[in-house]
Amino acid sequence: MKTIKSQRLIFLLLFFVPLLSFSQTKDVFIRIVQDESVSLNDFQTNLTLKKKAFKFQIMLQNVPGVYVFASIRDSVYRYTEDSPIRDFSYLQLLELRDEDHFNMNRELNISETGWSYWFYNDSATWHPFNRKVTGLGDNRIICTKQIKHLYDVADGQQIKLKSIENPLYLFFIAIKDYDANGKPITELMRRKVKIEWTNSEE
Repeated sequence: MKTIKSQRLIFLLLFFVPLLSFSQTKDVFIRIVQDESVSLNDFQTNLTLKKKAFKFQIMLQNVPGVYVFASIRDSVYRYTEDSPIRDFSYLQLLELRDEDHFNMNRELNISETGWSYWFYNDSATWHPFNRKVTGLGDNRIICTKQIKHLYDVADGQQIKLKSIENPLYLFFIAIKDYDANGKPITELMRRKVKIEWTNSEE
């Protein structure tokens, strides 16, 4: 009888432990969408967009959000795929104040010193994505952030996409592990993007 119970226990462990570990898988997937959809599968992506609204679609699985550094200067391009980020452990202290609750303003914060934190929590009173999110099961959700303007945090000025002349530089970081005080310890992923602009409507 003990042998049968032991066999059942082993079977249950073999069956449920992989499911448990799968359900805890952490993953982030990012797309930039305008007329076409561009998936950020590689560390660095260069693309050209029209000077009109576009959007980010971000799939989060067991990850609360991503840090986003956005600038019209190329300082972010000093980082390589594996170079250390000096202020990595202080990302939370460098978070920009975000007034764009539920993405109502359709703005992207640009800054030379701070990072935006795009998060989703169904129990929070607000988040920076569009209000509606899509659940995919296995703790995966797709969040959308539409962009119609840039917002220069230092100057407190809105920049219309149709008037922008410089490329837009983006750097995304997702955190894998935090310490007991909530400081980031290790990265899950990083992506670097350079967006150039065309006046073409075709």
